[in-house]
Amino acid sequence: MKTPTHTSLPFPVLLRSALLLAAVAALGGCALRQANPYLAQEAMPETLRVPAGYAAVLEAQGRGELLYECQAVKRAPYEYAWLLLSRGIRLADGAGSTVTYYPGARARWEHSDGSKVSAQELVEVPGDPRNLPLQRAMVGPSDTPGALANIRYIQGRRTVAGVVANPPCTSATLGMRVSVPYEADYVFWRPAA
Repeated sequence: MKTPTHTSLPFPVLLRSALLLAAVAALGGCALRQANPYLAQEAMPETLRVPAGYAAVLEAQGRGELLYECQAVKRAPYEYAWLLLSRGIRLADGAGSTVTYYPGARARWEHSDGSKVSAQELVEVPGDPRNLPLQRAMVGPSDTPGALANIRYIQGRRTVAGVVANPPCTSATLGMRVSVPYEADYVFWRPAA
């Protein structure tokens, strides 16, 4: 039986092969990398899309706990619902600044630099019943300079959890408070320059 012989390749051939493999791996990584989902309006439900002519200028993420309380929302016959008690939802942007979101009928956002905006119109699209709905708010102009100056639209793009699944809100759980985890991503849009 013959013993296999070891042949060595010249260094330039090895180097060229290694560079080719590295280039293929890098290109493969680029092919798998997704485009920024915040800019892909086509992937959003139509009612949540931001019209053409606006640019995404700020992204902020919220992660934490939301506090709910079971309350009677209607009499004769009684109806019960989990109502959000959390005063403000803290969001963090990539620069380490904070945006606080105050949900409700007159939703508003306040940046740590003092700028703030309020919703003039709020559209929600429910998705998975275990998650908060996706949102698009058309907001009025900010009366203070800062990061939220000239913001016209805010989208709640990705939500995970944030809804009380159990126990159900009934007369037996009236007054009960429940804390639930949540995650949400928000994108702030202003007119393109």
